[in-house]
Order: sequence, then structure tokens, then C-alpha cells
Amino acid sequence: MIKVNNLTKTYPGEVPTRALRGVSFEIKKGEFVALMGRSGSGKSTLLHQLGLLDIPTSGTVLIDNVDILALSDAERTSFRLNHLGYVFQEYALIAEFTALENVYFPGMALGGTHNEERASELLKLVGLEERLHHYPGEMSGGEQQRVAIARALINSPKILFADEATANLDTVSSEVVYRLFQKLNKELNQTIIMITHEPEDRKYMDRVIWLKDGLIEKED
Repeated sequence: MIKVNNLTKTYPGEVPTRALRGVSFEIKKGEFVALMGRSGSGKSTLLHQLGLLDIPTSGTVLIDNVDILALSDAERTSFRLNHLGYVFQEYALIAEFTALENVYFPGMALGGTHNEERASELLKLVGLEERLHHYPGEMSGGEQQRVAIARALINSPKILFADEATANLDTVSSEVVYRLFQKLNKELNQTIIMITHEPEDRKYMDRVIWLKDGLIEKED
């Protein structure tokens, strides 16, 4: 599914910052993989390169045998919108939209059909079938994050990226979200790459890639 070879990222400046210093690994279709490491280890930078949110300095990234770094800007944008999904620490829901509208709106932007029907199915999948017409302000943080997860699935992404998706949640809500990710991974064979700081979250994942100072320290 994903093949990364000698990926580097250097941010320019008076003293250039080498955020990634030659990272290589593979992720199989259907894996649930965590990127872990201390702040400044390079995990967010790596996620941004894999998710086409940034351009690396050098190296290669293949997704389904597509060299995504060889694509034009327009092709990269199209690939990102049609094949990748994102869940972030901030829910980024539109306050004036209901849960249903928040989920199907991105699908409309992509020109999809039956968006409302699919959005309803996704909200049922994440356990919010009773909250379709509630607004973000009427939902808990955990419920809002589940809406965000449903929204990220609207384009049936090849890969779902989650960047500290439980950082703003309490322990109970975090557990619900992690079990939801597990459900998506096991029942739908959804490939998931997630950043987390908490070693105890390891129990939910198939594998952890540990980063330190822009390099892979170990995998387990």
C-alpha cells in the first residue's frame, strides 16, 4: 500500500532544520499503524508528507504503486481529495451545519452522488444515528470527533490519517474513538496511520513506528 524510501525534509532558515533525515518503511493495506515519538521527533512532518499536505526535500513515496511525488500540483490535489482521509486534533466542524450536513458537504464538493444517504450510513457506522440533525454545539467532544471521522470517510479513502485525534478528549471518549478506529480497521479493512503520544495506545494498533530526531528508532 505505502512504500517510503529515504524520505527527507529540511526546513530552510538561517539554521536549516532537518525534520526527516532519511526514513524508509512499508505499510501494508489494512494495517493500523501508529507514529510515536517525543515532540520534535518528526512524526507530524512524516504524516504531512505521506498525506500530501507538504512536499519532502527528497526521497520517494509510493501509494498503490503511484509515485505521488512525481505528480503535478493539480494531480496531487486530486489524489489527496479523492483517495485520502484526515482526522485532526481539532474537529473543524461547521457550526451552522448539522452532523449530517458536515459529513456530506465534502462529498458534494467532490461531485459525488447520493451524498446524504452515504453520510447517514457513515454516521450510523460511528454510532451517531440518533444525532444526524444535531449541531456541533449540541454534541460532546467525543461525538464531534466521531462526526469528523465519518466526514473523513465520505470519499472512501485508501488511507485514513489521524493526527492526535484523541488529544482533546477525556479518557472515556478517547476509548470510544480508539475502538471506532479498530472497528473501521478490522471490519472495513481500512488502512489507518495515526499519531499519538501515549504508549498505552499501542494495544489498539497492529504496529508502531517510533521516531527520534527525524529517524526511525525502532518498529514493534
